[in-house]
Amino acid sequence: MKILFIQLPLIDHSYGYVNGNIDYASAVISSYIKKNFNDVICRTLPSVLSNFCSDEMITKYAVSESPDVICFTSYLWNVERNLRLSGMIRDSLDSVLILFGGPEISEGSIALSSHHPEVDIFISGEGEWFFESFLSGRDIRYINVENNSVAVQSGQELVSEENIVEPLSANRLNTLVDGSVFIELTRGCPYKCSYCFYSKNQQKVRELPFTILTDVIKNRKEIKEIYILSPTFDRSKDFISNLKTLKSMNHQVNLHTEIRTDRITPEIAELMYDAGFRSLEVGLQSMNKKALGSVQRDTDPEKELDGIENLAEAGIDLKIGIIPGLPGDDLKSFIKTIDVLCDRGFGDFIELYPLMILPGTAIREKSEKDKISFQNKPPYYFIEGWNFKAENIKQLSLHMEKKTGMSAKVFYLPDFTNPSDSLFTRGLVFNSDTSTWPVNKISSEVDTIVTDLHITVNDAESFYSQLNQFIEGADQGRLYNIVLYTGDLLDDASIIKIVKDYEKDNFYRRLNVFNSFSEGAIFHFFHITESMTKYLDTVKKYSFINPVLKVNNSTLNEILKNDFNDIPLLIENGMYPEIKEFLLSAYNENPEYVAFKNENEMEAFYNDLGLDAVKFPFNFGLKQI
Repeated sequence: MKILFIQLPLIDHSYGYVNGNIDYASAVISSYIKKNFNDVICRTLPSVLSNFCSDEMITKYAVSESPDVICFTSYLWNVERNLRLSGMIRDSLDSVLILFGGPEISEGSIALSSHHPEVDIFISGEGEWFFESFLSGRDIRYINVENNSVAVQSGQELVSEENIVEPLSANRLNTLVDGSVFIELTRGCPYKCSYCFYSKNQQKVRELPFTILTDVIKNRKEIKEIYILSPTFDRSKDFISNLKTLKSMNHQVNLHTEIRTDRITPEIAELMYDAGFRSLEVGLQSMNKKALGSVQRDTDPEKELDGIENLAEAGIDLKIGIIPGLPGDDLKSFIKTIDVLCDRGFGDFIELYPLMILPGTAIREKSEKDKISFQNKPPYYFIEGWNFKAENIKQLSLHMEKKTGMSAKVFYLPDFTNPSDSLFTRGLVFNSDTSTWPVNKISSEVDTIVTDLHITVNDAESFYSQLNQFIEGADQGRLYNIVLYTGDLLDDASIIKIVKDYEKDNFYRRLNVFNSFSEGAIFHFFHITESMTKYLDTVKKYSFINPVLKVNNSTLNEILKNDFNDIPLLIENGMYPEIKEFLLSAYNENPEYVAFKNENEMEAFYNDLGLDAVKFPFNFGLKQI
C-alpha cells in the first residue's frame, strides 16, 4: 500500500506564510506507520509543490504517484482548497481512497456541512489511532454527518506516550531552510478555554520524554532553532529541572514555545534565557477578569503582566496574544487592555487576534444560543454581539496602531526577477492590446498558486474591456499580482468596480473582513511608473492600485536628491551599485519596499544589510506570451 500525505499552507500574495507550513502531522503519522507497518510506503507531497504550486500541478503529481490512499491534513485555512483539490484528483484517480483529518474535522465545520462524495472518510481524532485500526483491519466507529462517513476517536482511545514516534530521529521530518524544526513534547492541555479546540476529547495531558529535545540539541548540529510544541510548557512538573538541564548543555540553539506567565519570577525568567529560550508566545487574551472567567480561563492577568515583565527584562522576545470579542468584554474595557500593555512598555509585543468561533468548541455552542453574529465558513471570525458592534474590531485595530506606532498591514512587492534557469513558471508577460488575453493559458502554463501577470498597457479603454473579461472568468481559487506598465494614469475606480462586480465568496476575503477592500481582494494591482512626477500623480489618484517607481538612469538623480524611505522602488538591471548607498541608508528598516529585476543584485542588497537572503534550490520565472 502507498499513502500520499498532503498539507497545504495559508496562502497570500507574497508567500509570507509558507515557512509555517511544517508537515509535522504527516511526519508523525508516517513515522508511526513505518515503525509498525513496514510494508506500507509513505510519501509526503514535496514542499515546493505544497507551498508554491497550483492545484493543477499538485493533481498531476498525485496522479503520477498513483497512491492507494491520499491523506489531507485539514486546517481552517486550507480545508476549502483541500475539498477542491480532492475533487480534481478524484476525477483522474477514481479508485484512490481519500481521507481528511486534522483540527478542522468536527461537526459544524464547512467540511461536514454538506455531502462531499470526493472524500471517502473524515477522521476526527489522532492519526496514529486511525491507522492502527485501519491498517490492521480492525473495526472503526463511524458516524454519519450529512452523508459523510466520519471516524470518531473516543476519549478512552488516546494514543499512549510510548506509541508516539518522534519524526526527526525517524528521518521523516526535515529542517526548514533557515535551520528551524518542530519538536512535540506535549499532547493535550490542562486548561479548557471555551474558544479553543485543542483539548477536545483529551482526557489527560501526555508528556513525551524530555530526552527527545536534549538528544536533538546534542546530535543535530545543523539545527539553529527549535519550536517546542507544548501549549503550556511551564506547567510540567519537571519544568525547573528541565530548564536546568538545558542550561547545563551550554548549547547555541534558540528555543521557542508557549507558556502562561503568572508564575514566572525574575529568577525563572533568567533561567529560561540561560536555557536557550529566545522567544515565547503568551496568550494573555484580555485584562478583564470577567471576560477571562466567561471563557473558563482561570488566571490573574496582573500576575501574568508581572511574569511578562520579568521575561522581557531577561532579554526574551515575546508575542502577547489578545482577543477582542470575548463575552464580558466591550470596546471600552478592551481599549483598557491595549492601554495597560502599552503603558507597561509591551506595545511592541502585542498581537491582536480576532476571536474565532470554532466548530466543536464550547463558545460555538454559546454563540449559537446567544444568537451572536459570526462567519459560518473559515476562518469563523466573530463579527458582532456580547456588547461588541461590528465596527469595534476595526476601531480597536486602529487604536492599537495609534498607541504602538505599528501598522498591522503587511506591505510587499511582487517578485520581478526572471531567472533563465527557472524550473517553474510563476506568471505571464503580455501586451493588453492583444485581441484576447491568454486567460486559458494560466491553468496550463502557470505552475504556481499565486499568478503574476505583467501587462503592458497602451490603450486604456481596451485594457478595461479585457480586464473585465479576465476577472469575470478568472479562477478564484488562485491569487493574482497584476503588474501594469503604462505612462497613463489609470482609472482606479473602474478597476475597483470590475473587481467588486465579479468577486465571489472566498476564504481570502473572509480572512480580511476587518481590513480594507484592497487588502482582501484576490487581485492585487501594481503600476510601474518611470518618473517621480508620474509617481506622485498616481499616489494622489489611486486608492486600490499600488504605485511603484522604477529606478533607472532617467530617475536616479531625482531619487537621490529626495529624502524618503517609503516609496516602493523597482531597481532596474545594473542599477544597484549606483543607488546602493542611498538604499542602505534610507531603506535599512523597510527593505520590503525595494524590488529588483536582477536576482544577484537583490541578494547583494540583503547581504549588505546583514540579512539572510534565503535561496531555494529551484527558481520561478515568467513566460512571454
